[in-house]
Amino acid sequence: MAAPGNHDARKGGFAYFRNGGLSRLWLALPLAVYLLLPTRNYYWDGVAFAINVEKQLPLRETLHPNHLLYTAAYVWLYHAALLIGLKTRALFLMQFVNSLLAGASVALVYRALRRRAIRMEGAIAGALAFAFAGAWWKFSTDADAYIPAIFLLLCANDLLETRRSLVLAAVTHAAAMLFHELAFLFLPIALLRLKEPKQRLSYAACSLGPAGIAYILAYRVVCGQFRAAGLAGWVMAHSPDASFSWQPVRDLWLTLDGTLRLFFGGRLNQAAAEPFTIIGAVAVVACVVGLAVGWRRGGPLRFRVPPRDLLLWVGVYAAFLFVWMPQNTFYRLFYLAPLVIGACCAVRRTRVDRLFPWMVCGVLFLWNLVFAIYPQSRVENNAPLRFALAQHEHWPPGTPIAFHTFHPDLWTISYFNQQAAWIGFDKMDLDRLEQNLIAARQRGQPLWLEATAYDFLSADPAGRRWLASHPAPALLRFQDPKHEFRFYAVP
Repeated sequence: MAAPGNHDARKGGFAYFRNGGLSRLWLALPLAVYLLLPTRNYYWDGVAFAINVEKQLPLRETLHPNHLLYTAAYVWLYHAALLIGLKTRALFLMQFVNSLLAGASVALVYRALRRRAIRMEGAIAGALAFAFAGAWWKFSTDADAYIPAIFLLLCANDLLETRRSLVLAAVTHAAAMLFHELAFLFLPIALLRLKEPKQRLSYAACSLGPAGIAYILAYRVVCGQFRAAGLAGWVMAHSPDASFSWQPVRDLWLTLDGTLRLFFGGRLNQAAAEPFTIIGAVAVVACVVGLAVGWRRGGPLRFRVPPRDLLLWVGVYAAFLFVWMPQNTFYRLFYLAPLVIGACCAVRRTRVDRLFPWMVCGVLFLWNLVFAIYPQSRVENNAPLRFALAQHEHWPPGTPIAFHTFHPDLWTISYFNQQAAWIGFDKMDLDRLEQNLIAARQRGQPLWLEATAYDFLSADPAGRRWLASHPAPALLRFQDPKHEFRFYAVP
């Protein structure tokens, strides 16, 4: 005889699947795909993060105002992983965590769609469209601060919409700001949703308060003192090439182009002519034809104005990014979710063929898989990585390599050749260079000079004499249309 309650449990399980539980399993697909196809075309910032995490730097050197706690959080996580015996590289750990957070973000977008009265099938299709949008998919498989910040924003958005806890929503928003400063622009959207002045004041205090305190403490740790003017300058610090743009025509074009690239990534010339690419391209064409047929069957789309909080969410970010580095598509990830949710709300009442939403997802998935994600998941399509991995036999453990400028390509080359001894040669110190050469000869190895170090020596009379006093160095060189790597072996 069956144990009491088993029949009800089975009945409840079947009811769950009848009510769409099986359909919701589609929401697990993006996470599986993210984990199966991690990018090998690494975002240069992500490699820099990974290098700093593995250096065991003091706290003050891990705090950056643009993404205050990102590196510090991963220093802790990386060492926790090592402590439990998980041997991995920081870059791979960052990719794995980003994929997990991106997969969870898909579920949060689905929840947001359901709360907007989108039918379950449409909400699943909308969540998958978000998941497989080109820029989101790429950064979900990479190491970057955008995915954690946006995940936390979506958590704050979920808490606000469900009215679970105003304080928790505000604190979550504060955490998002500490992972990336652009999360601050979500504040007017949050305040718009709150009706009472007391609630708005409470949310502002609970979100800006913790973030402000964290920045003040971080500034004190980094600079060893506190000055209000210095704090403001530090918080708004940016790279020398980052600036506002005041060219309306150019900025409009970059905004439209960048928003399109949020959804469709890659380039046709990135994909090699191979069976997978050919089959995938045919499938893309088939989905486009199916999309056209479904549109025709359902008649013209009928648009409704999306909810004003979603319009404000998209508008605030789009307006700021219209003038702040509009060429950077990845900043636009902050308004991808409301853009997708708003689009689903706009066509909510339209009668279309049932396959139409799935064809939209199919076009996005196949296009980005074939022309962006799959090519970028292959080592041979990342020239610095391909070069780096090929040098393991040339640079056995302990090989000294001097460099003058630690440029982004060298970040990747050095990160994947951690067995070598990388020597920063920032000033003309020929005695130190000679000592490294003598030590290398004692181990039966040459001293390698990376191109920036060799050029630095060649530009100085004393450096030229030093080079002339030694046998002519052997040249290891790689060049393609976008890259040139030169390394000189001084025997």
